[in-house]
Amino acid sequence: MMKKMLIITGLLTVLLIGCGKTHITKTYEKSESDGILATYYEMNDGTWQCDDRTYQFRLELTGRMPNAESDSYYVVLTDNENLTFEDVSKSLYSSLLEESKIMEGSIIVEMQ
Repeated sequence: MMKKMLIITGLLTVLLIGCGKTHITKTYEKSESDGILATYYEMNDGTWQCDDRTYQFRLELTGRMPNAESDSYYVVLTDNENLTFEDVSKSLYSSLLEESKIMEGSIIVEMQ
């Protein structure tokens, strides 16, 4: 009887632990030819993960830099849903420290 209870308790524990795990829905593999800078994942709970860090949002930002002949495209994983194309561009090309701070806690995972 005691052995049966231990087995049932063990199985229930395994089931509960398994239910709490977040699973990967889609993988974006690092690829220079596709402009993917880092491997990242879409999780089944709607979050995004890269380098063992979880982000709430995946932003696709398109715009044109001053004096550029064509548009640029960034994919950013972030917890700041208000990031703009201009914010990301300035963080990359500006020499001012305060303009790079807007990207703290965010990562550019794709760029074209």
